Amino acid sequence: MFFLSDHDSLISSIEAIGASFAVFEFDPQSVAFELVSCNSRYEDLIGYSSAKALGQPLTTIFPRYIHNPLKEAFIHCKNERLALETEIVLDYKGQERCWRSIVSPIVNSKIEAFRIIQTCVEITEKKILEKQLNLSMKRFEAVVNNAYDGIITIDEQQNVKLFNEAAQSMFGYSEQEIIGQPLTKLLPEKYQAKHHSYVEGFKRSQVDSRPMQTRAAVQGLRKDGSEFAIEVTISKIRIADNVEFTAVIRDISEKNQLLEELILSSRRDPLTELYNRRYFTELLSSEITRSKRFKRGFSLLMLDIDHFKSINDRFGHACGDAALIAFSKTVTNSIREVDTICRWGGEEFLVLLPEIPKITAMIVAEKIRKNIENLETIYEGDLIKLTVSIGLEYFSGDAIEMSSMVNKVDQILYRAKNTGRNKTSTEI
Repeated sequence: MFFLSDHDSLISSIEAIGASFAVFEFDPQSVAFELVSCNSRYEDLIGYSSAKALGQPLTTIFPRYIHNPLKEAFIHCKNERLALETEIVLDYKGQERCWRSIVSPIVNSKIEAFRIIQTCVEITEKKILEKQLNLSMKRFEAVVNNAYDGIITIDEQQNVKLFNEAAQSMFGYSEQEIIGQPLTKLLPEKYQAKHHSYVEGFKRSQVDSRPMQTRAAVQGLRKDGSEFAIEVTISKIRIADNVEFTAVIRDISEKNQLLEELILSSRRDPLTELYNRRYFTELLSSEITRSKRFKRGFSLLMLDIDHFKSINDRFGHACGDAALIAFSKTVTNSIREVDTICRWGGEEFLVLLPEIPKITAMIVAEKIRKNIENLETIYEGDLIKLTVSIGLEYFSGDAIEMSSMVNKVDQILYRAKNTGRNKTSTEI
């Protein structure tokens, strides 16, 4: 009926169509597509009545910025005899309205398309929603990619779906390298086997988010194979019948390293880097407990550098510090790795020799004394020579107590200093 019918013949039929609908006819003389008929919905689209629009070409019906692309679509539809879909935006009373335009050819018996049907469906609301969605996505992407923490999303198969820039920097993988890969690629081998069951358990639980930093050490695996400490908070999102998991990951390797350094510095003497008095007291207390439990004794040496005050007075405290450092290194190199030395205070030092009887401890003490006696320290051209006095005692049994034990070895040291110095004493 669309072949030759005019507006009066078509209007009753096309008015029943629930979309903006129009019929155009190609005029070979003017090389223009002229409006034959349209329904009231189409009138709403173009902004004026069919009485004014009938017989008018596209260039009159639509604004300049619209009729050119529409004319191209009409020509393509006519020549190729194929339907074509485009989107048009019209300004209507100061507001933009978006339409999906579908042009379809009406082909006659000679297989010529001299009439075109245009159907327009308003998609303004859809476009607004798309725009809002795109804006939300851009905001989301900006937040995710500018986040300090790594953000990783996995699907139910535990394959990576999202991998933000912080995660890329943290693990050393690009987004292209990791998207679609199993999450276990980012875990050390020792954690991989249990991880699948953990995620499955979390999926079935009623908990929507769970902090993981309270678990035992959580480790990540970088692309270069190195492991690093991480804190992880994981949450799940239900999308229809599927569940996705998002993990927020923080690299705490530097934090842990700083903590270790702080712990180490709290245990060490800043000058000699030997254990300090407080930490050595803890070690000695543990050794006493172990000795009582296993019925095994230990020896304790107290060392005092002879006439150290005269070195400070003559050469200055900087020279004295250099001498203390050289002394500490020499004593450390004279004992076993299982033995422990600390700077007890000033120029006094304690050495713990686990499971060493008195006779063997005497050999160790003499080795230390001779090595110190042979030590030569050059400071600003001056030769600094040291000697050391040593008090030695062996302790065992249930009666030993720390305070009395240290006092006793101190008294033995006092005897060594009062009987000529540069010697080892085992008696008060």
